[in-house]
Amino acid sequence: MSLRNFGYGGVAALGLLLGGVDAVQAQQAAPTGTEQRPNESGDEADYEDSNPILVTGQRQRGAVTGDIPPIQQLNGGDVRALGVNSVAELLDELAPQTRSGQGRGGEAPVTLLNGRRISGFREIRDIPTEAIERVDILPEEVALKYGYSANQRVVNIVLRRRFRAITGEVEGGLSTRGGAETGEAEVNLLHIRRDQRLNVNIEYEHSAAITEADRNLVSRSGRSFDAVGNVEAATRGSEIDPALSILAGQPVTVAGVPASAASGAPALSDFVAGANRPNSSDVGRFRTIRPRTRTLDVNSVYSRTILDNVAATLNANLNVSDSDSLRGLPGSALQLPSSNPFSPFGTDVSLLRYLGDDPLTQASSGWTGHLGFSLDKDVAKWKLSLTGNYDHVVSRTRTWRGYDLTDLQSAILAGNASVNPFGPIAGGYLDTRIVDRARSTSDSGDIQLVANGPLLELPAGPLNASVKGGFSALGLDSRSTRSGILSTADLSRTDVNGRVSLDLPLTSRRNDVLPAIGDLSINVNAAVDRYSDFGALGAYGYGTTWKPRDGISLIFSMTHDRNAPSVQQLGNPLVLTPDVRTYDYLRGVTVDIAQLGGGNPDLLADRRRVMKLGLTLKPFKEDVTLSADYVHSRIRNAIAGFPEPTPAIAAAFADRFVRDEDGDLVRIDGRAVNFDRQEQSQLRWGLTFTKRLKTAQSVIDAMRSGAMARRFAERRAEAAKRGEAAGGRPGGENGAAPGAPPPDRPAQAGGPQAPGGPGGPPGFRGPGGGQGGRLQVSLFHTWHLKEEILIRRGLPVLDLLDGDAIGATGGTPRHELEAQFTYSNNGLGLRLTGNWQQGTTVNAAPGSPTGDLRFGSLAKVNARLFVNLAQIPALANADWAQGARVSLRVDNLFDTLPRVRDATGATPSRYQGSFLDPVGRAIRIEFRKAFF
Repeated sequence: MSLRNFGYGGVAALGLLLGGVDAVQAQQAAPTGTEQRPNESGDEADYEDSNPILVTGQRQRGAVTGDIPPIQQLNGGDVRALGVNSVAELLDELAPQTRSGQGRGGEAPVTLLNGRRISGFREIRDIPTEAIERVDILPEEVALKYGYSANQRVVNIVLRRRFRAITGEVEGGLSTRGGAETGEAEVNLLHIRRDQRLNVNIEYEHSAAITEADRNLVSRSGRSFDAVGNVEAATRGSEIDPALSILAGQPVTVAGVPASAASGAPALSDFVAGANRPNSSDVGRFRTIRPRTRTLDVNSVYSRTILDNVAATLNANLNVSDSDSLRGLPGSALQLPSSNPFSPFGTDVSLLRYLGDDPLTQASSGWTGHLGFSLDKDVAKWKLSLTGNYDHVVSRTRTWRGYDLTDLQSAILAGNASVNPFGPIAGGYLDTRIVDRARSTSDSGDIQLVANGPLLELPAGPLNASVKGGFSALGLDSRSTRSGILSTADLSRTDVNGRVSLDLPLTSRRNDVLPAIGDLSINVNAAVDRYSDFGALGAYGYGTTWKPRDGISLIFSMTHDRNAPSVQQLGNPLVLTPDVRTYDYLRGVTVDIAQLGGGNPDLLADRRRVMKLGLTLKPFKEDVTLSADYVHSRIRNAIAGFPEPTPAIAAAFADRFVRDEDGDLVRIDGRAVNFDRQEQSQLRWGLTFTKRLKTAQSVIDAMRSGAMARRFAERRAEAAKRGEAAGGRPGGENGAAPGAPPPDRPAQAGGPQAPGGPGGPPGFRGPGGGQGGRLQVSLFHTWHLKEEILIRRGLPVLDLLDGDAIGATGGTPRHELEAQFTYSNNGLGLRLTGNWQQGTTVNAAPGSPTGDLRFGSLAKVNARLFVNLAQIPALANADWAQGARVSLRVDNLFDTLPRVRDATGATPSRYQGSFLDPVGRAIRIEFRKAFF
């Protein structure tokens, strides 16, 4: 399904969905048989305090299971200071803090909601940040307690108990280099009332294509194709015609076709001017370096308590997307015999030319439907969680690779006088296009049951256990048609899995068991997956957590596991993409090749061992956190996408490369491969610092007297009246005095809640609330100590830190830095993020005319400036400004592009800066409005 065909059915579906939302809201507003309490009125939006007074020794609401403390904790004010809109954007901003070195690469963090498992990230990704009370960032080992493996950090999102808002957002952007326009429109509804939650989000995104011409890139094909044409000898590199060489006074191996040849048979002398000076057409406007994309996403979540004490959540999602890219013009190498009436040559030659100005295209479209659910229940001290998911995914790819030139070539060989090979080609010879098609459909589902709780009480504390059992199934049906040949694949896989994790406390300060040592516990865990196509793959691990004193935490862990390639990696349909720009390290030139993608049924399961030693320090009373992790991993049969065609890769996978009779690279099989061994070790350390700032009194006064504060005060007064009319005591819930917090909400320091308190504008608490502004700084350094790959036994080991590479951006930088700075106060906010990586070198093939490639160091800075309009004193009384924010975002502030040079100082065309970074500096403006 493409967006073009979404049509009335999609509109009707959206209408039904929105109608269902209204119905649910109406039902929530008037529950049958239940008398509404005043502060639960549907007219009141209630916000929990993000800085509650905590009783010493009491667990925080929504805290995770176990005694491993968070690496970092952010309250609601810290989150809002970042100026982001949703949980998804929040995790993007926190990527340096949530990145893990214990996975296979690219894994997102495990996300929990209020200390509970969720069916999937879709369930919480669209929640506005105003609804967040707290965010806990925890080590990978916490994932074991929730049935996951310890290869992803854990982020626990704790929501406010009450929240209601409809949020709209529009955003537009472009590149300062021109083009690259992007647009986004989004509307979000969120209603939280204790254990009930309704969230509906509709989002549409569009990104314009970027062509090589938009970036003034040198766009040349590897061969001498041209709109007018060029002539070469039938054997490339040989002399075209001795007679032409005599006329030109030099051996001629290529000659540009004169423009006059289009109107009649040319003479041999007409080619003298173009001898060894081929015509050259820039096809940049027919090649995209970023495709045009469009995406529509509709996501809905409904959560409530059923059967008295079971928390149930249902998530439904529909995502529709398509993209189009241009791959250049269709080039033809026509054989022109000397007997042809239009040929002035005494020998057979090849005529290289583009036919027409319809570019080669590749179009992809697809849609995904998702259903997920979760059920949570507490039984005594045990927490039970049942989650399930079902996904239906359809994807289609259509690739136009040019024309069928069989009839045209036959006419030229037969000497048809009506067909001038140098002139316009009659449409009848270009009627048949060569189109490859690929389609895949997958259906997947899983169900997981997780239970965690204490098995027995020991002197140092409870022996906690986490047990998971699950089942998943996936079916993939793919078919592709290449050059008229149909290939099909019908794969399926089932996985019966289980995991158990035990936490044994050895010492405890709280329980006075060897308190001089501190808090020491050990963990042991084991897992097994029974795949229908790979058999049983086991995993086990062990580790220890030690907190010698408050503010110091050390973790050691060891993991041994195995992982099977995905069904998609095994059976995706084969897709041949023409004119993929590639650097040929063997010859030191940039060429356009055909690249084969899809599944590789010969992939093996990998075997991995990971050791981690982690330290977290909180040495000061101020909010300062220091952390350091050393990780060493070793993977056998590592699964990887096909690497960059360096000399070492070409030697190891010679069967994946196709060269013509002249040795020019023309095709690469780019499907995934196994490496014999991959070994990595790194040290990553960093610090985070947060300081609360005092809000200016003028801003506090403006918010107290502003339109939103008055509106919330009126709602509280109306709620109090309804409570009195219903027979309750005047003043508030359960007869509480006006302005006093309900019994389930702790009072704040400084007395009764100010007008900005619960029920007031989000992000503002009165003088006793302690919100204020924020100054936040973080800095992380990654030191790659070892990055080695052995492709096959008997071959040299590739050192990615010293001259070898598997990616298009060079080897692995030895050092990387990530820095973040945030200032937010008095309604204004500034967010700066920067990344720097050290340069690398990639060794060239022996005898290469251009030598090694040097990838320079690269630093990028992003900036975001945002203004909360209602916190500007002059706008505090303007209704339109309430809940409104304007943001200006600049990505790649200094417009830095990757710099690549060969030994001669030149930049290969494949590595021109805009090829590696098509957008460059991008400016985006966003307006967001929340209706509370």
